[in-house]
Amino acid sequence: MTVEAPARRPVIGNRQAWRDRVDRWVTPRPDGLPAIRVLVALPLLLAVIGTILVGLSLNGSSSGAFYSELHESADPDLIAGTPQLVRGDEWAVQTVWAIAQAEQGLPVENHTFPGGMDSTIPQDLPRADWSVAFRPHLLGFLFSDVDHAIALKWWLPGLALIAAVYCFAVTILPRRPFLAAGIAGGFFLSPFFQWWFLQTTLWPVVWGFALLTTVIWCLRASTRVAPLVLSGILAYLTVVMAMGIYVPFIIPIVLVCALTVVGAVIEARRDGIGYRRIALRVAPVLVAGVVGSAITLAWLVEKSATVEAFLGTAYPGERLFATGQGNGLELASILSSSFALSLKAGGWIGLNSSEASTFFYVGALLIPVVVWLLVRWRRTLAFPWMLVGASASVLVIAAFIFIPGWDAVAHLLFLDRTLPGRLRLGVGFASIVIMVILIRELTRDRRPGRLFAGLLAALYLASQAAIAIAVWFASPGELAAARFWWILAPMSAAVIYLIARARPVAAVAIFVVIGVISGATVNPVYRGVLDLRETDASAAVRELDEGADGATWVGVGGRLTSALLLESGVEAFNGFQGAPSEEMWGLVDPTGAYEFEWNRLAGIGWTPAVGEPQVTNPAPDQILVTFDACSAFAQRNVDFVLADETGVVESACLVPVDEFDLADDGELTILEVVPQRP
Repeated sequence: MTVEAPARRPVIGNRQAWRDRVDRWVTPRPDGLPAIRVLVALPLLLAVIGTILVGLSLNGSSSGAFYSELHESADPDLIAGTPQLVRGDEWAVQTVWAIAQAEQGLPVENHTFPGGMDSTIPQDLPRADWSVAFRPHLLGFLFSDVDHAIALKWWLPGLALIAAVYCFAVTILPRRPFLAAGIAGGFFLSPFFQWWFLQTTLWPVVWGFALLTTVIWCLRASTRVAPLVLSGILAYLTVVMAMGIYVPFIIPIVLVCALTVVGAVIEARRDGIGYRRIALRVAPVLVAGVVGSAITLAWLVEKSATVEAFLGTAYPGERLFATGQGNGLELASILSSSFALSLKAGGWIGLNSSEASTFFYVGALLIPVVVWLLVRWRRTLAFPWMLVGASASVLVIAAFIFIPGWDAVAHLLFLDRTLPGRLRLGVGFASIVIMVILIRELTRDRRPGRLFAGLLAALYLASQAAIAIAVWFASPGELAAARFWWILAPMSAAVIYLIARARPVAAVAIFVVIGVISGATVNPVYRGVLDLRETDASAAVRELDEGADGATWVGVGGRLTSALLLESGVEAFNGFQGAPSEEMWGLVDPTGAYEFEWNRLAGIGWTPAVGEPQVTNPAPDQILVTFDACSAFAQRNVDFVLADETGVVESACLVPVDEFDLADDGELTILEVVPQRP
């Protein structure tokens, strides 16, 4: 007997059943906000991904930059990509100092410099005090080895950024979590973030999206639990952002948020909510701000001496910038997202890779569509004033960069405390806000015509072509390094056109691809961290230091000597300083003749010369000091010298102790300072 196979369900029926399940899953709450399961879905997934990455100690640190100086073989821990030397703030400063802190037992006051240095401002180093509770990316140093701790430090701010953007986007677009996830991922891959991958860059943006999300939930939610939870998170993130203390990245985010929140309040009032109810609804946000500010203020009072010393430096000190300093070159750099791959070759139009990095400002480029909505639908549209606020913030920032003559107003807005290049972060943040709200507002029945949308796309293409032509005439090689710009430019134009024409799925898909091409391969994939304590030279340094019951060192030559001394945990006159140690500089420059040169946030290096120390500044954030072992300074204050091949000189006051071979016939030499013979 033949048994017939059971009939299969029609494919169309399966698809419809799947769509029905997805539709039920994303069905918003009665108040129009996303279901909690939708709100937390991606953050929970990111938590799992982050746990795996940290567990494998994978990260994007460029600490492997030192490997080529130490060894001629390939770095076994470099899985993909190459270290980015331009990101010295990460691999030559923060990572080195973090390992130094671990070696010293995570003190609040680091003991490398004679006289010590506060580890909290501005270096944000791992330490064992109460404030580290508000530095979540540093918590790994309390509980694990440096490999896993560095991985947590790398991934937590970045994954938090993706989660924050997603929560905002899905709050605006509650039925479109996949679209929200695409927007978040594409934004995270922006060249600006990848080339400025520091917690001081990322946490302000996380805070900004958390604030906007919390405000919307407080104004619209029919229950109080979710707004209270979000407000608690906001209070915590307020301290996290503030303790980063990098004001140039905080100010533009606060400006965008302020104007966007005003728009949200106007919308709530238009919807019939009285001012008293609005005040009650946003009270948790205000309380979060007060609590976060109070904790930050208590911390700053505790650190007042360090803050005062830092603000009193010659660089950066308290810098103010005038309005209208931008020019055509600045505008070209801002709009150069299509040329992002040139940054991997070392820079773009005269700027290094980090300074030249930018965003694809899709939302800002769509401000004409916002104007179109306002003019065309002013009588029938319940106008999204949040969209107006975010757009206005872009115009204010652009005015500060390019329009002179309103310095007094800019001072009141705190805009003159930040550099034009740092304001790009605010425009990138506002662009995502505009993009998300436009996706909600534009429909097949309410959208600009093909001609209008095509004109916006064509204008963007024209801007990229103009930049390419100018660069070609000025520096053809630089344009050649910007591979695939001729692909990225039309793709970006397509995103502009598709969003304007209410085709968000295709637009966001291309937006993600642009991010992958532009930013996904900026940083290497590295296993663990290159720990210089594992070298023979570091072992010898620590053995000599212990045998001398504590010695004082000077590293002469390149960055490797300074990094090795720091990670070895010995007292040294090398490193990247925050607020200068008065005790240390009193030894180096007892008369204070060079105070302007050393009183700054800067890296300290030494070079051989004759006589007492002389201090110069090769760059505003670099301090170069001359070293002579026979000088009165060295005779009184230095026990050992670690020098590379560029720093070794013949001296009657130096006796070689040990030598270590480096790559390319280089070597490190340990020398002892001895009294000068009569």
